[in-house]
Formats: sequence, structure tokens, C-alpha cells
Amino acid sequence: MKLASNGKIDENGAIFSNELITEKEGYEAMLYVLMEYLENSGSNDLTDILSGGEYFWCPNVPADSAFWEYWLKGVEKVKKEGSPPLRSEK
Repeated sequence: MKLASNGKIDENGAIFSNELITEKEGYEAMLYVLMEYLENSGSNDLTDILSGGEYFWCPNVPADSAFWEYWLKGVEKVKKEGSPPLRSEK
């Protein structure tokens, strides 16, 4: 399985990229990241979300490497599909 991080993470787990996105794309990518995290984990605990994405032990190495994957997928989704769908009332 090809990971979104292929070529964007080094042998030490440090993430890198020199690709640029707009502020709006970044915001919408963040929404996609949060939606995927909720879908995959079932957790809506903000502590879980924030602690997994932070650099904890080393610079440029997320505490949970899955967050880099979520981010790259979110950016790619914004570029291909545009804004996340509107939320409907339940």
C-alpha cells in the first residue's frame, strides 16, 4: 500500500515538505483531518487529537505518525475535491 508520506518522511520519522497551500486550503485540510481522525478512532477528545499531532520527543517527528498521513490526505483531498461537504442537520 502506497502511503501519502512516501518521499515526505525520512528514515528517522522526521516529516518534511516544501509544497505550499493557501490559508483556506489549510483550513479545509484541517477539517478533513479531523473528520478522518474521528471516523478512524471514534474519539472526539481534543486531548487525543492534539497530543497525537504534536512534536513530543524530536523536532519534526509527530508523536503519532498517523497524523502526518491524515494531514497529507487532507491536503490532497482539498486539492482534488475542494471544500468538505456541508453538514446537514440531524
